[in-house]
Amino acid sequence: MSGTLLRKIGLVAAACAVIAAGIYLVRRELGMRGLPSISPSVVAQPVGDLPNIPKKQTPVSYTLDGCPPEGQGGDAELNLLRNRADPGHYTSVSFDSLTALTWPKNLERLPTMEWPESGRQFIEQYAGTPITVEGYIVGLREGLPDPANCSRPNSSYLDWHLSFTKGPRDNRSLSVLAEVTPRIRLQRDWTMDDIHSLLINDHLPVRLSGWLYFDPEHPGDLGVTRTTLWEINPVMQIHVLDGSRWVPLEGFAK
Repeated sequence: MSGTLLRKIGLVAAACAVIAAGIYLVRRELGMRGLPSISPSVVAQPVGDLPNIPKKQTPVSYTLDGCPPEGQGGDAELNLLRNRADPGHYTSVSFDSLTALTWPKNLERLPTMEWPESGRQFIEQYAGTPITVEGYIVGLREGLPDPANCSRPNSSYLDWHLSFTKGPRDNRSLSVLAEVTPRIRLQRDWTMDDIHSLLINDHLPVRLSGWLYFDPEHPGDLGVTRTTLWEINPVMQIHVLDGSRWVPLEGFAK
């Protein structure tokens, strides 16, 4: 076989290899484009000892003095979560797990109706989880009139904002916000004076039980009055360490 013929065969073979490689790469690219994106809710890893509860309990509430569960104005979906009054099967979670939980930054300051689906899926992994967390209450104040409570200014319709920390003398900037809502106070014999005099002033350990909630509205408070946008909201029960026993606040205060 002549050298000229061999060279021609070699060139044809090389050309075929290049064409085949090109076809493979095109098919690979098209195939990859055809794959659905993987949702963060699928790839997200568990955070600390936070439980994985795929099917969450449906929030239950009621109309309070003409104010419906979804409130009046604001974000009706978040209002309904904040106004829930149903107890849950609470799971003990460490304070560190609560503060380690992140969130998609593109949800901050957005109403839920504008959340992208991937962000909603991430939040829904954790929001609505019934938890119990041990720590200390280092601050207490009344919130402002809020659409969740139909923006009524009376004290009986204002939320209580608890600054909840890991240590008894931690700064409020390290706290998790925990909210006591009007509907829950009707079920409990709690007073602001009791919380101040018995829990805050004496630095007593507490267990807060309630619902894990994500608040997209106040990223400007991070590092000032809170360390995370995740909250315990509403707080359903407060237990106080009395010697070696955890007792409900309403029993401890008497």
